[in-house]
Amino acid sequence: MCPNNAAEQRGFTLIELIAVIIIIAIAAVPLFSLFSQAGRSLLADEKIQTAAQLAQARAEQLMAVRRNRGYADPEVSANLTETLAGNYAGYTRSTTIVPVAGPACPGGAVCKQVAVRVDEGGQARAEITFVLVNY
Repeated sequence: MCPNNAAEQRGFTLIELIAVIIIIAIAAVPLFSLFSQAGRSLLADEKIQTAAQLAQARAEQLMAVRRNRGYADPEVSANLTETLAGNYAGYTRSTTIVPVAGPACPGGAVCKQVAVRVDEGGQARAEITFVLVNY
C-alpha cells in the first residue's frame, strides 16, 4: 500500500536539509583558520629547528678544531659572522669567542666562552653557549 497523506510519509524536507548544511558550514568556518594557523606554526618550528642544527654544527666544528689542531688555533680564537647560502639562504650565523676566568673555568686551566647564534630574517632563532678548556 502506498501512503496517501503527508502525515504517513517519512524523511526530511528540502528546507530542513538546506538548514542543516548551512549550520554545518557556519560551524566549520573557525576550523579553516585553525588550519592556516597550524601551517604558520609548522613553518616557524622548521626555522627554529634549522637554526638549532646550524648552531650545533658550528659548535661541533669548533670543538673538533680544538681537539685536532689545538686550543691556540686561530679558528678557535676568532669571532666570525657568516651569511649562509644555498638551502640556508636568509640565515646568518655569528660566533663570539671571549676569554673566561673565575668559577666557570676549572682551576689552573685557560678557558674561552663560545656563543654561536643563528638569525633568520633578522630574528634570533637559536643560540648555543659553551666553554672550551685548555687542559
